[in-house]
Amino acid sequence: MADRKYTYIYYIAEKVEGAMEMQRFAHPIHVGIVSASDHEDAYCIVLEDLKPTFADSPQHLEVRFEVVTPPRAESGAGVWLHGKPIDTDVTFTDLD
Repeated sequence: MADRKYTYIYYIAEKVEGAMEMQRFAHPIHVGIVSASDHEDAYCIVLEDLKPTFADSPQHLEVRFEVVTPPRAESGAGVWLHGKPIDTDVTFTDLD
């Protein structure tokens, strides 16, 4: 049996000291979609995708993942449902 894949919408925001969560994610610097087996796998995929972008100028970033569930209608029409947000800090080290 194949591993189950989940679909995540992810939001990347700058981690600004003292800024409230709603302020940080009200205007994310990037929004994307990724399929992964769990949120840790999704984080690794997004991190690998970000490395070339921030290689010369690392920033403190925060990522919010939301699992989305496709519509139940057989036609595929309808609204995708959002799950509970999962917040994760993006951290680059000297090894990156």
